[in-house]
Amino acid sequence: MPMKLKNLIYIAAFLFVAKVSIGQTFGVRAGLNYSTFLGPVEPSDDVDESFGYSNGFHFGLSYAYDFTDIFSVRSELLYIQNGTTQSHYGDAFYIIRWNGNTRIEKGDLEYDLNISNAYLSVPVMVNFRVSRKWEIFGGPYLNILIGPTGRGKLRFESYDRPDEITFRQSLDYNYNSDNVREITGSSPSAVDQIGIIIDGEEVALNRFAGAYTTQGERTGNKFNFLDAGITAGAHYFLNNGFFIGFQVDYGFLDLTNNDVDFSLKDVNLDNPDNPFIFSDDKDTHLGIHTSFGFRF
Repeated sequence: MPMKLKNLIYIAAFLFVAKVSIGQTFGVRAGLNYSTFLGPVEPSDDVDESFGYSNGFHFGLSYAYDFTDIFSVRSELLYIQNGTTQSHYGDAFYIIRWNGNTRIEKGDLEYDLNISNAYLSVPVMVNFRVSRKWEIFGGPYLNILIGPTGRGKLRFESYDRPDEITFRQSLDYNYNSDNVREITGSSPSAVDQIGIIIDGEEVALNRFAGAYTTQGERTGNKFNFLDAGITAGAHYFLNNGFFIGFQVDYGFLDLTNNDVDFSLKDVNLDNPDNPFIFSDDKDTHLGIHTSFGFRF
């Protein structure tokens, strides 16, 4: 090999190695996020059901392995609140239980629930610094569920007995810890009970409904333990350290446990011991982050 060409190869290799200046970067990120479920609902002529966006927040730490000035691999450990709002207006059923008796009542339901699920999130992203101010990134994420909750209200009016069975309840759900008789926010006092009439008998309902009150027993958690998907976004750097960012998450896994996720509209009246019609659908996550952060 000619000496001149060999020297050029050595110089090119040296410049490449010099450019690959491996370093480490640490940082923090926090902000707001807006999320919803992507999945089927029960719209019909008699029902208006939908998922909407729920707001939450996120914060955590980041670590980046810098291969060059423009290319790095970054991972984060975040606490993040994802969820959705769920509404149902129209045909529905309500199961009333008292003194060992069970009554399945059809009626009109107004149901509004804000679901807020807390996760530990671990994304792994490839970063490209496209200019002095802008950075784009993308990669997979894994979310580990640590605190699923729901808050809302319902109003139910029986079709056959509207004068006797019409009531409102507050929904106070802690999906991980609620049992049928242990309802977050409630107490056994008479103040926290609602009176209705069934066949001439006065029946007391809890004013606060727990996550598994309708089922009468807890057969599993409503939400699955893991969520995974992809995330992508961009950061704009205000200076060498501070940045603001926008990011989108798209989930691949079913968030809800189909063995606990049942229809609010339809019920199997031929099997009063287990009248629920459980879903076989897939509810996935869609989230949007707006963030600010600092790297050092």
